[in-house]
Amino acid sequence: MRSSLTLSRAFYRTSVTVFSGALIVQLFTAVTASASSQKIFLKGGSFSLRDESPRLLQLGQSLTGSAAAKTSLFVVQFDRALTEADRESLESRGFEVLRYLPDNAWVVRGTPKLIPSLQSLWSGDIGRMASVRPEWKLDPALGEVVSSGSSESFDLWLTAWDSKAGLEMRKMVERTADVRILSGGDRDIAVRAPLSVIQGWANSDSVEWIQELPIVVPLMINPLADGETAEQPPTKPALTGYESGTKLMGFEKAWERGFSGQGQGVAVADTGLDTGDTRSLHQDFSSSFTKGYVMGLGGDTWGDPQGHGTHVMGSIVGSGALSNGNFKGGAHGAMLHAEGMWSGIFNNIMPPSDYDQLMGTPYRAGARIHSNSWGSPRSLGDYDMNAARVDEFMWKNPDMLVIFAAGNSGVDADQNGRVDEGSISSPGTAKNVLTVGASENLLMEGGIQRPHGQLRDGDKKWGVEPLKSDTLSNNPAGIAAFSSRGPTKDGRLKPEIVAPGTNIVSTRSHYPDATTLWGAYDENYSYAGGTSMATPLTAGAAAVTREYLVKARGVNSPTAALIKGTLMHSSLDLFPGQYGDGAQRELPTPRPNVHEGYGRVDMDRLTSLSAETLLVDERTGVATGEAKSWDVSAPSGSTVRATLVWTDAPGAPSAGKALVNNLDLNVASSRTGLVRGSSDAVNNHEMVEMKRVSPGKYTVSVRGVNVPSGREGKQPFALLISVEKAVRR
Repeated sequence: MRSSLTLSRAFYRTSVTVFSGALIVQLFTAVTASASSQKIFLKGGSFSLRDESPRLLQLGQSLTGSAAAKTSLFVVQFDRALTEADRESLESRGFEVLRYLPDNAWVVRGTPKLIPSLQSLWSGDIGRMASVRPEWKLDPALGEVVSSGSSESFDLWLTAWDSKAGLEMRKMVERTADVRILSGGDRDIAVRAPLSVIQGWANSDSVEWIQELPIVVPLMINPLADGETAEQPPTKPALTGYESGTKLMGFEKAWERGFSGQGQGVAVADTGLDTGDTRSLHQDFSSSFTKGYVMGLGGDTWGDPQGHGTHVMGSIVGSGALSNGNFKGGAHGAMLHAEGMWSGIFNNIMPPSDYDQLMGTPYRAGARIHSNSWGSPRSLGDYDMNAARVDEFMWKNPDMLVIFAAGNSGVDADQNGRVDEGSISSPGTAKNVLTVGASENLLMEGGIQRPHGQLRDGDKKWGVEPLKSDTLSNNPAGIAAFSSRGPTKDGRLKPEIVAPGTNIVSTRSHYPDATTLWGAYDENYSYAGGTSMATPLTAGAAAVTREYLVKARGVNSPTAALIKGTLMHSSLDLFPGQYGDGAQRELPTPRPNVHEGYGRVDMDRLTSLSAETLLVDERTGVATGEAKSWDVSAPSGSTVRATLVWTDAPGAPSAGKALVNNLDLNVASSRTGLVRGSSDAVNNHEMVEMKRVSPGKYTVSVRGVNVPSGREGKQPFALLISVEKAVRR
């Protein structure tokens, strides 16, 4: 079996590629010049859709019998933004609307005999209609290998359009020779199969997408060479309060105000938890542990044979019982749902392909925060099936916030002294999740203290100053050099937030032969670093935020969008970063940017938001062309800040743009007429900050630009508006 694809990425730089074998056609057979400027955006490129409606109309009128009753897939593209009425119009004619494709198109399923019913729309709204091409269903990364005629077997992920198509797809796979099914859900199947079968599968109308099965790994960086161990000081370093990472995030102030995650359920999917036995469980989890779940492929325990999961979970709910309270988790009052994904078959974590199993199981048991310190660094920045599935789960369950690590692929490959962009791991590339990067902790002793240039491959990754001689946890104003940066391949801003992720002390697994990660602190705690460590600290912050919203702000069952937005709105901008505002400035612009997102989590700020700060958890939302607005009054010299976040419908894995429903945010002064706004058509979060404003009323509005796949035609959202008075110095 070939374990990975090493392919040319020329596919992404051209709009036409030729496949061989059964697909000896140009990728975009349906591409011709069009009078309309509307294009279809797929991962292989953008193109104008050739209108096949005359042929399809003729086909629909001529077919009879069983041929006329057989369903097929079509793309229907409009010449304008889409509305719920458009969807209803198609559905009233018997078509099933399956998936949105950018720009302004839907994939629909129906019989050819239904096509003549669309004639009345052609002269008006519908610009083009065409059959779905099998080539559109293949991940571009598979294209070159398929065309080579290789007989090798690969681990593949197939997904169907819906559960009905999923049954047909599974039957097709089961009938195919030399195929081994690894796992599956109602729409997804993970298989080991020869590449020769892919072309036939892509021709099936049941199949939406085929890609290589992602190999996911825990996102703790391994900074030392094989066989090396961290230097242990002769005596245990004196406690500074920064060991756990919570101090830099302002957790102590939140705890003083009575917010420690009480009443909140947090699920963590990782390598497992400690011994996997409640009778011998690490004492730091004695008050928080709720239930353990076996989730790994072929796994038989929720215990932690590796050590990563135990460390992660301690950063969220650890009580600090074995450290005299020194190493508490951020939400030590919350309840823990521990999901062990360790697979003895793969000697690695292997999550189920059915994300309703992975995330839905603890959700149905009461968890509303789901933390994931793992991902696939194979295709950086890609909105793949992993990302689409997480977005789908959150779209269906909008009150559960899923959090993912950004990854540890940050390097200075061009050797200009700045970490390169475009290195986010999937599923951190998903739109709706809160993706977390790592900032530096402040710990000068213990763990790993070597300069970047002396770490594993450090001369290649960070071999130019100021990165080369810098160390991992000496400046909390900085971003960890290894932390993955955005944007995603379709230009979206990731990560949205950062938290300390270097030399973090947390709970150590007592499972036999479990590793000590970055080195042991003592028999019960160890050091570690990576976006893996920043993510659970943020998950703890999310649990505390949810408690704050319920208890202090009276929000009943806050949505994930509001929790995410509150964390972003109150974060601390780290601009210009740890190297100052000179030639080696670390952060290119003030927030938001693709290095820190909106800034570092600040629980002191969050739990002390002014009572006048407006928190809107808009459950109905806006449709295409609709707007809602709110007025605030601001004194002279103050700052008006508005943050908009929404949980978007899942994007198509084949699409070149992940965003489906597009909203815009504007802030207008009634006195001066000044309008500040965002026409962002890429992200599902926006912020507008107006500093040193003139006194008067300010109107904040949210407008539906294009909502093709809303909830009953509308896109719900969360909005935060604050007026911060100028501070006299």
